[in-house]
Amino acid sequence: MHNVIRMGIFSALAGAAMLASGCASIDDVKAARAAADAAHAEADQAIARSDSALQNSQAAIQRADAAGAAAAGAQQAAAAANTAAQTAQAAAQTAATSAQTASDQVRAAAQEAADARATAEREAEARVQTRRTRLARGERG
Repeated sequence: MHNVIRMGIFSALAGAAMLASGCASIDDVKAARAAADAAHAEADQAIARSDSALQNSQAAIQRADAAGAAAAGAQQAAAAANTAAQTAQAAAQTAATSAQTASDQVRAAAQEAADARATAEREAEARVQTRRTRLARGERG
């Protein structure tokens, strides 16, 4: 773009210098002017392309910012999900511990009940045995 502007300015200066020195004709000045106009048109096109590129880069920056915000949101959601998973795991561990404790208590109660039943059966058998022995000896009870 700078080259185009320099060429346009150089052409205009060259045409003005040639006209001032008297060694140029009107046609030479017109040719220099046409070259300057062409250079000016090219400079305008370069400026338009530059403006378009600037707009495209700004749009790309906005899209990148939006993608960054979406990524941050996704990261927060992942962190929340991770926290929820850890909480659920802790709750599951607590439930498993509680279930194991309850199971141990049920086994202990069942064992106590079995022991009590066995003791009661032994006592009942002993009472029956004592009664049989007394009856066998002819005693009344």
